[in-house]
Amino acid sequence: MAIPFSKYVDITSGVGAATGVRRRDLIGRFFTTNTLLPPKSIIEFDSADGVREYFGTLSEEYLRAMFYFSWISKNITSPQKISFARWVNTETPPMIFGAAITTTLAAFKEVKAGALTLTLGADTHIVKNLSFENIISHSDVAAVVQAGIREAGTGPLWADAVVAFDAVNSRFNFTTTNASANAKIAISEGTINHMLGWNEHAIFADGALVESVSEVLTISTDKSNNFGSFAFMPTLSKDEIVEAATWNAAQNVMYQFQASVLSKDAFDYYEALKNYAGTGLTLAGAAHEYPEQLPMMILAATDYSRRNATQSYMFQSAALTPSVTEPTDSARLDALRINYYGRTQKGGQMLDLYQRGVLMGGASAPTDMNAYANEQWLNDAAGSAIMELLMSLANVSANAQGRGQLIATLQSVINQALINGTISVSEDLKPLKPTQQLYITRMTGNDNAWQQVQTIGYWLDCVMEPVVTEDSRTEYKAVYTLIYSKNDAIRKVEGAHVLI
Repeated sequence: MAIPFSKYVDITSGVGAATGVRRRDLIGRFFTTNTLLPPKSIIEFDSADGVREYFGTLSEEYLRAMFYFSWISKNITSPQKISFARWVNTETPPMIFGAAITTTLAAFKEVKAGALTLTLGADTHIVKNLSFENIISHSDVAAVVQAGIREAGTGPLWADAVVAFDAVNSRFNFTTTNASANAKIAISEGTINHMLGWNEHAIFADGALVESVSEVLTISTDKSNNFGSFAFMPTLSKDEIVEAATWNAAQNVMYQFQASVLSKDAFDYYEALKNYAGTGLTLAGAAHEYPEQLPMMILAATDYSRRNATQSYMFQSAALTPSVTEPTDSARLDALRINYYGRTQKGGQMLDLYQRGVLMGGASAPTDMNAYANEQWLNDAAGSAIMELLMSLANVSANAQGRGQLIATLQSVINQALINGTISVSEDLKPLKPTQQLYITRMTGNDNAWQQVQTIGYWLDCVMEPVVTEDSRTEYKAVYTLIYSKNDAIRKVEGAHVLI
C-alpha cells in the first residue's frame, strides 16, 4: 500500500456556475370547477389530446384546448403548453375517479372475500368480506363495494358513501353525499383495489371547502406561478371579476387576467375595472367560442428567444365569429376599452380581426397588451438571471465589483430584449416628449440619460444601499433602475396622396 497521492496534490473537481433558475412559461392557466381535477391542484398539458384524455371529449376544457393549441401566430409559432387549476366554488366531498379497468366480470366473480383499506377523513377502516359471486354486471360490483364501505365505518362520510360504475369511461367512481366534508381520502393496499382501478393511476380528490376567487388565485400561484395569463371558465359575477382584477393588479405586471363581458354590461364593467392594471375585457362571442382567450394564446405563442418575437395583439385572426360589425358599436366599445373580435371589409373581402388589444389600468400602467406582455417577460428574465448570479457565485459584494457583476448580468437580458423587440430603439422616429425627458432626468439624476434612452433604447444603473433591519443590524441591497423605450404597436395608418 502506498502513501495517498492526495497528501501531496489534492484536487477537488466540480462544475462551476451550474445553478440555473427556470424562467416562467407565459402560458394560459384556466380555473375550472371540474371535479376531475382535485382541489388545490394544477395540471399542465402540451396538446389538446392530453386534455381530451383527462377531461373527456365533451368537456369545455377540451373545447378550449382545441382552440388554444390550433392557433398559429404570424411568426409561425403556437402555444406549447396549457394549464388548468381547480377552483372549489361549492363545497366538495372526497372523491375517487378510478383508472380505466381491464378486469372482466369473470375475474370479479372469482373474488369471495375481497378487501381494501379505506381512509375517509380521520378514520381508516378495512372494507372486507366483499363477495362478487352473484354479480351480473359492473354496476353490481359497485353495489357490493358500496355496501361494504357503508358497513365498515360510522358517521356520514361512510353512511352516505356512493360507488358507481362509469360505463363510458370504464371506471369505478366513489363519492359521498356529505358535501360539506373537508376530508381526506386514500386507499391502502388490498386484494381488490387494483381490480377496481383504485390505484396509482386513479384520481383521489380530498374534500374541500369553498374558496373565494382571491384565495384560489393565491393557492394556485403558491403552488406554481408557471403561467402568464389566466381566466376563469365559470361565469363570474362583476364582484368576482373585480376581486380577481384587484388581486392581479397587486402582482405588479406578473399576469394578465382575461375575462368576457356582455355588450349591455360594457359601461358598468369599465367603470368598475378601469383602474386595475393587467385586466383585459373581451366581448363575449358565440356559443362554444372563447374570444377572451385569444390574448392568452398570443402570449403563450410568443417565443422571446427569437429575433423580432414581440407581437401586436391587434390585427390577429382566429377561428371566431365576429361579434362587432357596426361602426357605432366599435366606437362605443373602443372608448370603454372593451376588446372584441370585429369585421371590416375591403373590396368585398371580409376581414375579421381582434381589436384593439388593450388592458385596464391607470395612467402609470402599461395598457397595451403587447407592452404589458413584453414587460412580463423582461421582469421574469431579469429576476431569473439575478437569482442565477446570486446562487452561482460565492459572494456578490456590496462594492464596485458587485455592481459590475449585476450590471453585466442585466446587460445579457437587455441584449436579448433588444433582439426580440421588447426594447425599442426609437432614435428620431419616436422622439421623447419634453415631459418624458424631464421625467427620465428626475428619475436618474443624469441630464443625458434621456438621450441614451432615445438613441440606444435604455438606461441602466445600479447602486448599493445599506438597510437597517428591525433587530438593528445593517444589511446591504443592490438597487437597479432600468428605463427603456417600450415597443409600441401601431393600430392605424393615415396617408396623404398629393397629386401635383
